[in-house]
Amino acid sequence: MALTGEQLSEYRNGVLRSFVALAAGERAHRPLDILEVGTWLGDSALEWHAALRDSNNGAGRIVCVDPWIAYEGKAGVGQQLDNDQNRKLASGEAFAQFQANIERAGATKAIEVRRGASDDVLPTLPREGFDIVYIDGDHSYMQVRKDLENAAPLVRDGGLLCGDDLEVLFGECNQALCLKWAELGAEYVRDPATGLGFHPGVTLAVFRHFGEVSRWGLTWAVRRRGDTWEKVNLGKK
Repeated sequence: MALTGEQLSEYRNGVLRSFVALAAGERAHRPLDILEVGTWLGDSALEWHAALRDSNNGAGRIVCVDPWIAYEGKAGVGQQLDNDQNRKLASGEAFAQFQANIERAGATKAIEVRRGASDDVLPTLPREGFDIVYIDGDHSYMQVRKDLENAAPLVRDGGLLCGDDLEVLFGECNQALCLKWAELGAEYVRDPATGLGFHPGVTLAVFRHFGEVSRWGLTWAVRRRGDTWEKVNLGKK
């Protein structure tokens, strides 16, 4: 049975917590540095915060990168957010709600906000400065590719590079259509062969950058080992 949106979010949150538990164990519970690209209202940022509390005695920080501006669909077709989301971004309501959510959770000291486009912010961050880097911003192919290129050097040896919304692996979809949709900049489409809705830009960019990756639900990850990337075993299905 397919999971509902709420169930997928709960499952994703469990995976994020497992990432932190894994990193904390390998780093002997020293403070962890987590980078999140694409934050919206702060749901996943607060999961990172809770995971640091539960698995690492609260030791660590979360750097959130997001412009919080109206989404214009610059990458191509299928790039529009619904009117309510864009209204919240354009009016500043989304950023204000993010700040309120962080304050309400008592997470303001642990969360560092870098408000701006990922293309501008990521190159300013320290190389090999993060134990976990999570990509969940603009899902068009060109932007996911740029985010992966900019994020990869920021991951410490042994650290995780991960992201959201990888519904379908490249080997699981109609590859010719995936390539076409990605080139057009389509953000979300439905594969006629499988009936599955997915983000072709995420599917193609992750495949081209890493080949095979580990995946749990919609969440994917690889671990850096020197100059290579390897799959991750969390013991989850």
